[in-house]
Amino acid sequence: MRGLLAAVMIVAGLFAFSLQADAQDTNLLVNGSLERPYYGQGSATRTAPQGWNLWVGAGAPEAFPHTDQVQVLAGEVSWNLKQGFTAFTAAGYQRVGGLTSGDVLKVTGYGWVYTCNDTETSCVIEAAPYRQSDTSAGAALKVGIDPTGGTDPNSANIVWSATAAPYDQWAEMSAVATAEGDAVTVFLYMTQSSGLALNNVYWDNISLVRTEEGVEAPEQQFAPFVVPQSVRPDGSIVHVVQAGDTLSSIAYAYTEYGISVEEIAELNEGIDTNTRFLQLGQEIMILPSGSVDTSTGELLPEGGQAPAATPAPQATAADTEPKEETELTAEPSETAAPEMMLEPANYEVVQAAWMPFESGHMFWREDTNEIFVLINAEDEFAGSFSVYQDTWREGMPETDPEIQAPEGLLQPVRGFGQAWRTYPGVRDSLGWGTSAMQGYTALIVDDQDTLLVSGPNYRVYRFNTDTTWEAIDLHATEAAAE
Repeated sequence: MRGLLAAVMIVAGLFAFSLQADAQDTNLLVNGSLERPYYGQGSATRTAPQGWNLWVGAGAPEAFPHTDQVQVLAGEVSWNLKQGFTAFTAAGYQRVGGLTSGDVLKVTGYGWVYTCNDTETSCVIEAAPYRQSDTSAGAALKVGIDPTGGTDPNSANIVWSATAAPYDQWAEMSAVATAEGDAVTVFLYMTQSSGLALNNVYWDNISLVRTEEGVEAPEQQFAPFVVPQSVRPDGSIVHVVQAGDTLSSIAYAYTEYGISVEEIAELNEGIDTNTRFLQLGQEIMILPSGSVDTSTGELLPEGGQAPAATPAPQATAADTEPKEETELTAEPSETAAPEMMLEPANYEVVQAAWMPFESGHMFWREDTNEIFVLINAEDEFAGSFSVYQDTWREGMPETDPEIQAPEGLLQPVRGFGQAWRTYPGVRDSLGWGTSAMQGYTALIVDDQDTLLVSGPNYRVYRFNTDTTWEAIDLHATEAAAE
């Protein structure tokens, strides 16, 4: 139990730190969600949300609140800039005062691009996201901060994020800068190389917060939504290009293998590090044959072979029962270095969501887009769990209107709802939701053998490799430590 308690106290300390950091998470922007009301920007067809201004560098785009939920990330509307048959360049901006010189600030924003050259079909497809853009438009989005508070988006003072081309999907962009006075200006910038029949950009969910991060290179600030693809039977990884994929975002998706844009370019004829646009369905070699152990997904030593597979132990009914305390109280070896027990191998701060049910919980972590389904055993402090990929996307139904929850109970929504309705046994095992889904910032410690996750209820959840879990009440743990 001593090793577990040490790890839990580490998470408790990190959790306390996260509570102090909540003040840093305050959004300094007015109307960062870009909700109504919208006001004219010199034209009845060119509007900006309250608190924001619009700069136009080329073309004459229209700008309106957009209500189609497929392209709304949060709230009721997103900000839609559009112009037909003409390439345009434009930037939304907001000047933020009341700061102190030396404040380190981080802007984060989400953008979506839809472009099409077919006026008959509007590039409509049957599946989500219901449009398939023509990427020859050459769209490019970025967000930035002018640390001097200037309002010219062409200023050399601006610290920009990496450039993104998020066709038919949301992409997160972020940049970090240090204020040089009492005000800074946030910019949402877009441009494109070719004007198609339909040219649309959507912005949503913008934030500016104080941070303790250092100022990083833009390539490290852009966190794109690219799902890594599976290892092939020959031990290779080949990425099939999806809408919005770029070389940098693909490399980012395979960081666990140490892949860089330069290495991808070397492996693929006709691709270099400056290649801006990829073709949908194009196959890009990430790792050649024999690079990955197909049984574990781990990178093999160069010229090495996969280790012999160890038969997996067969699960029994006892595996889902709460473990006796003796199984959790193994004393550390006398020769073990004490600091190895007190310092976790790795911890992360990630966005997460949580929802309690009659017989368990659901937990979602944004960084891996996974849903953990926790089933209670005899009480709410232990049980078994399973992990599923979150397949819900914006534009899909959030609930099933034909399912009616009993009074006082809830049907889960969005990704939790889809997993609850579609994965076998999940609904029967969990029962109904007992309160609404809650978003929060989770602290995650991964020491290979176990995964520790802070919950929003001041508990730490330990996920073991045998698919069992345990919950530790931090209040009780801190009291015991005193």
